[in-house]
Amino acid sequence: MKFYAKSSPIETIKEHTKELLKRYSVLKKIYYHRLPLDDRDWELLRIAVLYHDIGKADTFFQNKIRKVIGEPLLLVKSEFNVQHNFLSILAIPFKRLGILKEEQKLLMQIIAYHHERGQDPNNEEAASNYEHNILPFREELEAEMELSLETSIRSARLEQVKHQARIREYEPELFRRYVLLKGLLHRLDHAASAHVPIEVGLEMNVVDHVNQFFNKKFEGRKKPLQHFTEQNQDKHLVVVAQTGMGKTEAGLLWLGKEKGFFTLPLRVSINAMYERVTSNENIGFSLIGGEGIEEATGLLHSTSLDYLYDRREADDEALEKMHSQSREFANKLTISTIDQVLKFPFYYLGFEKEYATVVGAKVIIDELQAYDPRIAALLVRAMVLLDELGGAFLIMTATLPDFYFKALERELSSSKRPLVYQEFIDDEVKRHHIHVREETIFDAVEEIARAGEMNKVLVICNTVDQARKVFKQIHLLNEESWLLHARFIQKDRRKKEKEILAFANSERAGIWVTTQLVEASLDIDFDRLYTEMATLDSLFQRFGRCNRKGTKPIEAVNIHVMAKEVSGVGSVYHEEIYQRSLRLIQLEQGLLVESKKHAMIQELYNEEALQGSNFKQQFDDTLKELKNRPLYETKKLEAQKLLRDIQQVQAIPERYIGSKEVQDALHEWEQATKQTKQKNQVKAIKRKARRQIEQFTVGVNPFKAKELLGEFPLIKGLCIIRCEYDEDLGLLIDQKKDPFS
Repeated sequence: MKFYAKSSPIETIKEHTKELLKRYSVLKKIYYHRLPLDDRDWELLRIAVLYHDIGKADTFFQNKIRKVIGEPLLLVKSEFNVQHNFLSILAIPFKRLGILKEEQKLLMQIIAYHHERGQDPNNEEAASNYEHNILPFREELEAEMELSLETSIRSARLEQVKHQARIREYEPELFRRYVLLKGLLHRLDHAASAHVPIEVGLEMNVVDHVNQFFNKKFEGRKKPLQHFTEQNQDKHLVVVAQTGMGKTEAGLLWLGKEKGFFTLPLRVSINAMYERVTSNENIGFSLIGGEGIEEATGLLHSTSLDYLYDRREADDEALEKMHSQSREFANKLTISTIDQVLKFPFYYLGFEKEYATVVGAKVIIDELQAYDPRIAALLVRAMVLLDELGGAFLIMTATLPDFYFKALERELSSSKRPLVYQEFIDDEVKRHHIHVREETIFDAVEEIARAGEMNKVLVICNTVDQARKVFKQIHLLNEESWLLHARFIQKDRRKKEKEILAFANSERAGIWVTTQLVEASLDIDFDRLYTEMATLDSLFQRFGRCNRKGTKPIEAVNIHVMAKEVSGVGSVYHEEIYQRSLRLIQLEQGLLVESKKHAMIQELYNEEALQGSNFKQQFDDTLKELKNRPLYETKKLEAQKLLRDIQQVQAIPERYIGSKEVQDALHEWEQATKQTKQKNQVKAIKRKARRQIEQFTVGVNPFKAKELLGEFPLIKGLCIIRCEYDEDLGLLIDQKKDPFS
């Protein structure tokens, strides 16, 4: 008799377990000296692998699979629907395996919670299924799996895996072992189920590729920041560095020969970095041989698969495999948003996989200044937890509030790994001549239109609505003007992002009107900048889009800061930080060097001056809450939403519902639902259909657009929005769709 584990593709318990054991050998070889686990811990993990799915031999579970794959059903004597992970712990013969009493709880909880379903086992039901549905097949199962099973009914064990008995931090040594072993079991199980390697690019080292790149392009010359990170690979680093210091290469050099996670705040900047790292014209840390496509560098964010479909030449199956490798953290280097890898401080159900993975790697947080104080607090907490289990981090940022670093320093006071802070500021390259004007952005419209006849002019507004109004006025005077913001459908936004990059690299003159979307996401360089006043850290990021390389003349003003009737104050930006920023920038006119910008940021975020402010309070309160956060009470998706913009739903403007592309995709989805193909094939068809539909979606605040939103047919998580949409202006939420038009 075959004991099945999965129906799509069909796989027996023995086959699935063998796949885990293969990956276990690889994992042990790589991480034996890197993780704080001893020989006994690794043996316990091996035993967990052998027994984790043995409960699936339950005839009640077997019949679920047999029904799907069309095999005759078995006689079921106990018809309780018991989770297989709870049955698995009843099968472990502790005495025969020499499992010590203090190890039993650890092993049982690793196995019992390799699926987190938030339900306690029913002792009587589990005992009944084990006795009547598994033990009658004991000899056959033991021969098949080449292991021994417990012959007695030990339902009392189940008390040790109930929620109130879960291992917690007040047993620090046990908790450390539990987190690592459970996290590694998750990795092994998920990689085996996805049929992807547990690690990819084992022999490849990004540092070698970076050095080859320097030798080819710069005759081996490196910048001070790059030398610094390369020479301090064994330390926690916090680096404040201005634009143009070579932060990407510096981060990769710090990784050395280790597995790494490189996080950035925005998907568009992640995509650009992925291209740069994998392109043979640049660093070229990319494709390696093996079965199918194995990629040394992974891309991981909410729409990374769409990006791969757009950019990589490979069939659907190969791209899905590449994406699965990244989702399972297999790549030697993963470029990611923080919500994919650093949400473990929320202690969500299943957080151990993420935590155990990053502890065995090195983590880079780039552009810390882009996160609000609550997210910054979470990142500080993540770095502290990382340190506790022996991990290492590098934080790189253009600006850093002093109290962020003090909090990190305080929390890491007993760390065994040194924490080093270093600034890289260079005043030799002078880039910005500023003029702070007590005028609105609209007062400068005619001036901007004229300037755009001979120059590349960038206009940045604080809100989408303001950007659209400004663009309309400019476009009446100069048709060589375009608009980019976050309220375009995905298809149009990607097109516009390509267009602004092409424009910046061309000889054309013209005007782009944008929002803070371009502050850190796009590598663009304009001749002049007209910007609404914003907080200093945001403002200085905007300055970096003008005369980026410092090769353009600065005798005349090239940055105009418009400080009257500014949009977004109190909604986009903290009122108190904005007002302090305004007072500081008003003292500066003319040439503004990097050291002065840095000093202004230090003054802006001075801890004493901000004491009692809402900004600092948010950071302090969040850090405190995370330190006292209860375990196992948040779901994974909830944790992810807390790290993304939770005020967003994906909506399709009504005008596109009847389009051929959307209707074809809906038809594909509907047909897939009716098909009897293997589950993974149906999923692949549905994913492809959804991707096609999502090209026409835009992120919308559900509270602001409540009256305009309706449900999208068939597909959960998508909405229809009944308002006008324009390819040049984006979503016009203030213009409702006329039902009689």
